[in-house]
Amino acid sequence: MKLSFVNAMPRASRRVARFLPRRLPHAENWTEMAMVAVNLLLVIAIAHTLAGLTWSVLTGQSSSLASVITSPAMESGTSAGPAARQPADVATISAWHLFGKVEASRPVVATPAPMPVTPLNLRLVGVFFTERGQSRALALIADGNSLERGYRIGDSLPGGVRLERIERDQVVVSRNGREELIKLPKLDDPNRPVVTPEPPVLPVPLEEEPDPPSTFNAPQVIDASAIADRLRGEISGRPQALEDIAFASPYVQNGQFMGFRLRPGRDRRIFQQLGLNGGDVLTEINGTRLNSPAQGLALLQELMSASQIDVRVLRNGAEVSLTFTLDSS
Repeated sequence: MKLSFVNAMPRASRRVARFLPRRLPHAENWTEMAMVAVNLLLVIAIAHTLAGLTWSVLTGQSSSLASVITSPAMESGTSAGPAARQPADVATISAWHLFGKVEASRPVVATPAPMPVTPLNLRLVGVFFTERGQSRALALIADGNSLERGYRIGDSLPGGVRLERIERDQVVVSRNGREELIKLPKLDDPNRPVVTPEPPVLPVPLEEEPDPPSTFNAPQVIDASAIADRLRGEISGRPQALEDIAFASPYVQNGQFMGFRLRPGRDRRIFQQLGLNGGDVLTEINGTRLNSPAQGLALLQELMSASQIDVRVLRNGAEVSLTFTLDSS
């Protein structure tokens, strides 16, 4: 038995030796297969890393998949330490704007709402506006009873409002912390029907009435120097001093502004001393025809420094000329 087993071993070895050359590849075949396997693993690793980076850019979050930067030592086959592994700089990659840059929308500046017109029963009759300072501006405002008064900035008006600003064609008042407008009436509004002003109708004298005196159309000269001296000293600090003489309101005929209708002021004696009658319409000052409410107040500053004032008033359908001398010297 022993001899047969020993004799059988060489035969088995020979059979294996004959089988191996036919089944096992040669050394060069092993090298090619190893290179293919390594390349396949590298492609899979690169694809996996790129997928992680793309997902990080799309979601804006840091990916849990870290990109391994291979150092030259690793490329040569040597293993690198932990310092060779660095996470991908997601912030830098996001700054590249691979998918375009979304521009932030500019904030829309809201247009301020127009200032409302006050609902109070207040009417702006005229404005004395000067570019040299608001402290000298003056507004003539009428209340619901058609009583006109002069106001300066900071004065209280009827209805519990305060005068804040005076402009060329309007004033700004504050009511309960809210600013509102009072505007001058616009006689030249394009939406208004165009009306040709008719000349004043002169009364036809009756036959039994005597002819008017020849001096009726001649200017009536009135010494107003004492009144002028008083006004010049008071009007700068008390614009309401004009109300001592007369109250004025716009007079409109057939849609056309004709002048200011005058009524006696607080001191009726001054009104009479100036030769004025209640209901007179002031139509002309120093040769300038009044064609707007603001124009009358604009002449106020000149009149206070003038030595003589020539006016024309419409009285009972006829115009009367008056001359006031203001210089006492």
